[in-house]
Amino acid sequence: MTAWDIRALLRALGAALLGLLVVWLVTAASDEGQLTVGARAGRTLPVAPLCSAVGAALALGTARVAQEARALEALGRSPAVTSRAAALGAALPSVLVGLAILAIPSVDVAAFYPRAAIGETFVLADDGTFVSPSLGVRVDADGEAHALDGEAHALVEDEGLPPGARLTAAAATALAGVGLSLVAARAALRRSLLDRRARRRLRVVALGEALGCAILTLVAFQAAAARAAPAALAVMPPLALLAAGLARMRYGQEGAWQKRW
Repeated sequence: MTAWDIRALLRALGAALLGLLVVWLVTAASDEGQLTVGARAGRTLPVAPLCSAVGAALALGTARVAQEARALEALGRSPAVTSRAAALGAALPSVLVGLAILAIPSVDVAAFYPRAAIGETFVLADDGTFVSPSLGVRVDADGEAHALDGEAHALVEDEGLPPGARLTAAAATALAGVGLSLVAARAALRRSLLDRRARRRLRVVALGEALGCAILTLVAFQAAAARAAPAALAVMPPLALLAAGLARMRYGQEGAWQKRW
C-alpha cells in the first residue's frame, strides 16, 4: 500500500465516520427523549452502509483525486487497484458497526425489522415486577423504578424479533458496507481510458446495483419482521452485491483495462 493509498483510505474513513455522526446527531435531536443510548444507536446503525458508500464517493470524487488517478493510470496502475484503499477505508465503519451489533447486547436491532408502532407497555415478570422493554426500566412491588442492565434489556427487546435477528443484522450491515463501498468507489473514480458514454453507463449500472440491493434488503427485513421469511434472507442481497463487486474487480475491470493498453 502506497502513501497515496493511505491518504485515500483515511479520507474515506473520515468521510464515512462524519456521515454516521451526522445521522446519529439528527436521530438524537428528533427522537423522543426517553430512549436509551442503545435504542438511539439501533436507529442510526442501519444507515451505516449508506454512509460508507458516501464516504467512498467523497474520497474519490474530487477533481484533485481524478487528476492523481490519471497520473497513476499513466504509470500503469489500474483504476481498480487505485480505488481499493478508499473502498476499504469507507467500509471499515460498517464492519465495526456489524461487530458492535453482534458483540454488544444493549444495541437495539429492532430498527432493522420495522413493525407497527405500539405504545409503551409494562409486562409482568416472573418475580412480580413490571418491566418496560422500550423504556428500559423495571418497577418493583414498592413502586420504585430501576434501570434495566444492558444485557437484560437486550434480551427482552430481542424476544419479539425473528430467530437470528441480531446475527443477520450484523452480517447484513458489514456485507452491505463493503459491497456499497466497492460500488461507490467504482462509480466515483473517473477512468481516462473510457469515453464519456462508457463512464455514464458505469455510473448508471452502479446506481442500479446499489438501489436494487437496498430495496431487496429492506423487503427481506420487513418479511422477516412479519415472520413471512427467515431473517437470514436479508443477508443474500448484500452478499450478492459484494461477490459481484469482488469478481468485477478481479476479473472484469482489470482485464478490460489491460486490453485497452
